[in-house]
Amino acid sequence: MDRTPQQFLGTNVLITGASKGIGGACAQAFSRHGANVWLTDVDDAAGRMHAATLGEGVHYRHLDVTSESDWATVTAEISGHGPLHVLVNSAGAAIKAPLTGTSLDQFRTMVDLNLTGTFLGIKAAAGAMSAGGSIINLASLRGVLATAELGAYGASKFGVRALTKVAALELADRGIRVNAVCPGSIDTAITASAGFAADDVEAYVRSIPMQRRGTPAEVAKVILFLAGDDSSYVTGTDMLVDGGTAAGVRTPKKSTQKV
Repeated sequence: MDRTPQQFLGTNVLITGASKGIGGACAQAFSRHGANVWLTDVDDAAGRMHAATLGEGVHYRHLDVTSESDWATVTAEISGHGPLHVLVNSAGAAIKAPLTGTSLDQFRTMVDLNLTGTFLGIKAAAGAMSAGGSIINLASLRGVLATAELGAYGASKFGVRALTKVAALELADRGIRVNAVCPGSIDTAITASAGFAADDVEAYVRSIPMQRRGTPAEVAKVILFLAGDDSSYVTGTDMLVDGGTAAGVRTPKKSTQKV
């Protein structure tokens, strides 16, 4: 028997980049909690397939987060079913390269997708949230701690945190809360791209205090908290989900094993 509390029963939840990864895990989590989920992506085949696996109450719509007209179309359709209650700005991507090896087009792509897409989402959601609501933006640990070879990505995610705080101040009077989630190393396809191939993943994992990577489902649980009534007095914050990485530095110990 599924004993999952239906805390989002009857609410409209819009999730971008929701065909897989953290967005996909969020779609599954909100669906299990009774929400009407508007699962969006630019990968139509993957989006429709994921929506079909989640069943009734989950609707797939094409949404390019860099397109203001796409945002207007999707939020207008949702408004025909009642006010929007939750937006999860999850769509994003990463390019790994030194700054001197990053082209202008690559830099603009990161800013357009990760930052401009979030900006457009906030604007569209604010217009569709007639009864208050919650906006959760996906920033990153790399938007908290600068990281070599992730300049374009980090700059866009630092910007997401700034947008989040400004929106929280401006929308508080309307009962709209705006928060950012900053995942650390999460086991998603984003780090499987060619730019990350030279990384020593095992060494990196050993540097994480909890000694493991996180999962999309663990990030989704935090997003559920920020979307619901349990966080009713939380707005303008950055929620780190990083296994303790940003807490500080641990001194490496000498190995006692003989080689």
